[in-house]
Amino acid sequence: MRKLALLVAALLVLPPLAPAVPARAQDDAAEQAAREIADARDRANAAADAMFLAESELDALELEGQALQGRVDALQVQIGELQATVQGVAVNRYTRSGTSSLPLLTGFRSAVEQAQMSVLLNVANETSAEDFDRFDALADDLEAAEAALARSVAETEAARLEFERRREQALAEVELLKDIEAERLRDEAVREALAVEEAERRRRQEDERRRAAEEQARQQAARAPATTAPAGGGDAGGDGDGDGDGGGDSGADVAAAPASGAPTGGGQTGVAGAGGRPGAPVAGDFGATGWVCPVQGSVAFGDTWGAPRSGGRSHQGVDMIGPTGLPLVAVVDGFAQQKTNRLGGNVVWLTGADGHKYYYAHLDSWAATGAVTAGTVIGYLGDSGNAQFSVPHLHFEIHPGGGAAVNPYPTVRAHC
Repeated sequence: MRKLALLVAALLVLPPLAPAVPARAQDDAAEQAAREIADARDRANAAADAMFLAESELDALELEGQALQGRVDALQVQIGELQATVQGVAVNRYTRSGTSSLPLLTGFRSAVEQAQMSVLLNVANETSAEDFDRFDALADDLEAAEAALARSVAETEAARLEFERRREQALAEVELLKDIEAERLRDEAVREALAVEEAERRRRQEDERRRAAEEQARQQAARAPATTAPAGGGDAGGDGDGDGDGGGDSGADVAAAPASGAPTGGGQTGVAGAGGRPGAPVAGDFGATGWVCPVQGSVAFGDTWGAPRSGGRSHQGVDMIGPTGLPLVAVVDGFAQQKTNRLGGNVVWLTGADGHKYYYAHLDSWAATGAVTAGTVIGYLGDSGNAQFSVPHLHFEIHPGGGAAVNPYPTVRAHC
């Protein structure tokens, strides 16, 4: 009895146990946090997409304005050259208007001389008329070109303001994403739930793209006239191989549209390099197991493959916006080479042990070089090269087999 009394007394003085949190409630909280992070990433990526689209439109308008200014300058030169001639003709016509009564000009010694002078005057008059007509036409062209240039200047200024607005919005979304991830990703359960949420969103995105592609193909087939296919088949177009010598922002962005068969948007994920010969422009996830996201930290990126860029180029990579100084790492084991060029600024070429080459541009500074392993810091995100006119970001390219660039968005989307 004494032992029983002591046990009862001990139980009475112990603090009551906190009610256990149901496992389902913990799972729900982790899933909710994962959805919030995924939503923040989607908003940041959409803002990045909108910003780069605005930048492309601004580039196109600036190119149009340059062409119009060149047209105006050329017309002004032509008009200047004609002006002296036209003025001279006008003086001659004025002084010649009363010559019929001057003996000096009418006192020809023969009818032949009179005829010769008449022919010469007719030729002069016809030449003068052509000069005046050409002058009038050039003046009209100049007026139209100057009006078009004025409209272009106004549109360019509006586009510049829109770009700045989109730029500020993208940077704000990235900053918000960084805060949310810093707060929520410390929980292992949230990280696991986020991986599941992101995988599901990627699956839905790929399903939507596939359905859109199938619908587009169906509509094209419905519009196309019925034809008889040639027997034996054949090679439709070139092979699209490239030497991989420059990066998209280092001058390798193509001036024309991508070759036939090149992806114009994100491709089917999970095919890990399938699709044919090295260098062929094949959409898909080229990152095998162990492939590391090239940026360590909170970033925003969109599918800007093929978007127009200044100088008539098209975008051949993915741009990943983030704060200056974010670590950039080797995505696979390989050999890193540091280089510089006009558009890319400080760049790194990573020759991967997986047989592919990877291009990193606009680095703020470099880190490790030579032989590196996946995850090794090889540089830091910045705005060198022509990124100084945009926002700090990494321009990242994938060159399967060291050949032509392919759309890196599906790979980055799957691993970042």
